[in-house]
Amino acid sequence: MSFGTEQPQVKVPARKVTLLQMLGFVSVTLFVSTEVAVASAAGVWGLSGLLHLNSIGEIVLAVIVGLPALYAMVRCGQLAFEAETDPENN
Repeated sequence: MSFGTEQPQVKVPARKVTLLQMLGFVSVTLFVSTEVAVASAAGVWGLSGLLHLNSIGEIVLAVIVGLPALYAMVRCGQLAFEAETDPENN
């Protein structure tokens, strides 16, 4: 007795990479990365001025703010690449 548990296999189209997709990926990544970098730099500048931090304190604050900002930039690039090369978007 068979219950028919076999699922039909769906063929997923392969990702293709074209010049226009790479242009879109680079432009989205640069745009968002610029916004994140400017916002984090303005935040560090504002906090260091508000708290009257010396240069060592400002460097520590920049590292604390910069590492999550760098992660956000890298993750944005990964997501932009996945979105631009997704076969369902073409």
